[in-house]
Amino acid sequence: MYNSLLDIPFRTAALYPDRISHQFRTPSGTETRTFAEFALLIKQLTAGFRSYGIERKDHVGFFMNNRFEWISTDFALMALGAISVPRGSDTTPLEVQFIFNHSDSVYLILETQKQLNELMLVFQDENWENCRRIFILDKNEGMEVPDALSDKIVYYEDVIAAGDHLLKDQPDLIETLSPLIHKDDMMTIVYTSGTTGNPKGVMLTHGNFLQNVDANTPRLEIDPKKAEKTVVMLPSWHVYERAFEYCAVSSALTLTYSSPGRFASDLLKVKPEILISVPRVWESIYQKMIRAISEMPAYKRYLIFFYIKLNQQYLSSLHYLRGCYISLHKRNSLVKAVTWIYHLFRFILWLPGHGIARILFKPFREKVGGRLRGATSAAGSLPKYLDEIFNSLGIKIVNAYGMTETAPGILSRTFSKNTFGTTGIPFDNTEVQIRLEDGQEAGIGEKGLIYARGPQVMLGYYKNPEATKAVLDKEGWMNTGDLGVRSENGEIIIVGRLKDTIVLMSGENVEPEPIEEKIKESLYIDHAVVLGQDQKQLSAIVAVNEEELMKLAVELKMSEVDVEVAGKDSITHDRIIEVLLKEVNRLISKEQGFKPFEFVTKILLVKNDFSIGKELTQTLKVKRKYIEDKYQSLIARLHEDTDKKRKK
Repeated sequence: MYNSLLDIPFRTAALYPDRISHQFRTPSGTETRTFAEFALLIKQLTAGFRSYGIERKDHVGFFMNNRFEWISTDFALMALGAISVPRGSDTTPLEVQFIFNHSDSVYLILETQKQLNELMLVFQDENWENCRRIFILDKNEGMEVPDALSDKIVYYEDVIAAGDHLLKDQPDLIETLSPLIHKDDMMTIVYTSGTTGNPKGVMLTHGNFLQNVDANTPRLEIDPKKAEKTVVMLPSWHVYERAFEYCAVSSALTLTYSSPGRFASDLLKVKPEILISVPRVWESIYQKMIRAISEMPAYKRYLIFFYIKLNQQYLSSLHYLRGCYISLHKRNSLVKAVTWIYHLFRFILWLPGHGIARILFKPFREKVGGRLRGATSAAGSLPKYLDEIFNSLGIKIVNAYGMTETAPGILSRTFSKNTFGTTGIPFDNTEVQIRLEDGQEAGIGEKGLIYARGPQVMLGYYKNPEATKAVLDKEGWMNTGDLGVRSENGEIIIVGRLKDTIVLMSGENVEPEPIEEKIKESLYIDHAVVLGQDQKQLSAIVAVNEEELMKLAVELKMSEVDVEVAGKDSITHDRIIEVLLKEVNRLISKEQGFKPFEFVTKILLVKNDFSIGKELTQTLKVKRKYIEDKYQSLIARLHEDTDKKRKK
């Protein structure tokens, strides 16, 4: 057990000093650092920041992308008892200004001088007056810094030099500071991505993150003695990535920092044993895989799809025999017994086919390195079709669920209990309730709001007691805002988000997320946002994959000019709309398990130029409200046209 997060890197460095802790790319090539070097840099930065004035409980605005220096700085600020306020270096200047001011930060850490020059355009004089020092990691000799701030600017090379000097006099500085840190101390303020208005500052403690280290690390089944590797690409400031990096350091994993553009090639190069990712990444891999299969000879294509289906049935029966199944009502003993016998028979029947599938699907597993023993998908529920197909290929993915306010873990499946379509069971030391509208706890199969309580729940929102009170009660229960149902076997299924629920004019409640996930099964569609509040029927904004769109144009004997964006915001070619609406109707149909009022009757086609920070969050989820606002006039016209057609 750890007394604080600060114990983690030093304990691991003592056990595995020469093992590589981090691997990353630089302009000069790939570099590595050992756990001993990692621990040393933390000490140097701790002493250096202390030399330049950072003290206990100082708030430090920290705007840097995931890299070795990020996590080293994170631990150094912990050692000083300072409160980190992190975000990526790609955060817009206006958002940096808001976060810096609202968090009462008095120090500023930036990755590049370019960030500083951009901030000069929006920061006011009082912002700079309140800022005692500006620390910059990457020094650009060719870029001038503002004269007015030159006395406040300190480069990391100077911080490290000052740290080395102080450590000569105080070599036991970390050992002196460490006992002053406690589990209940606020360690960071993480501002939510926020799809509307200003983000809220989530106050998290050492104990909040340690709960995730203690509860999630065993579920990842990492054996420190095996020297396993991982590749990470999510922003380090995001709690999902941040908590995993703490788990990784505690387990002596080698972390390779990647990016969305390099992720696929880094998987092939590094050959990781364990991964964390988000549903959008698996969607992207799935679409590339389906494209590759579609170009194979017919006999091979049919063979692959046959064994995927066979393996899905085999795994479904294997999981059932292990108690992994979804049943939204309580069954009697006879039904259970008959179902168990059926799955035992099917398991035995398909066992030889499973062995063939393992051999046949080896090339697909090689695409993620060939050594992957498991991956966690979170920051959005993994659609069941992705769940089934990747696990059938032998790429074991477990679904997980959490939120910034719980640092982040609440629920997850495990590698041994991996029920497709669910989000699993609560973490150790975590209570989860599903409550009906009247506050009573829901029964099996009843939809309600998910509440969580445990040591991972936040202190509250910084300087926002009203928002805190709205989600966190006096007994420590956190209202997640998410809707769920409990299966007979105790596992929980996330079915939507309360604030996203669409109420049609007829009174039916529609959860848009399952519909959106189903629409994205189409190779033509990268993103979908379902609309329909107070309307008679549903419609959707559909972001089209440009590469697949051009292939479709060729099939339809159309030129590229024919499918160019009309106006500037939407694709209005009737033939394209007709084909894609037919595709949507195929997916959202009675045969696929959807109700008539869930059918999508109208689509607005846009090219997929969605970007992180605008249409997408850092974990690649769509910002529903942002997109609705962006296409407001076109949506209004869409509904207007639909009403006119009905009247005719």
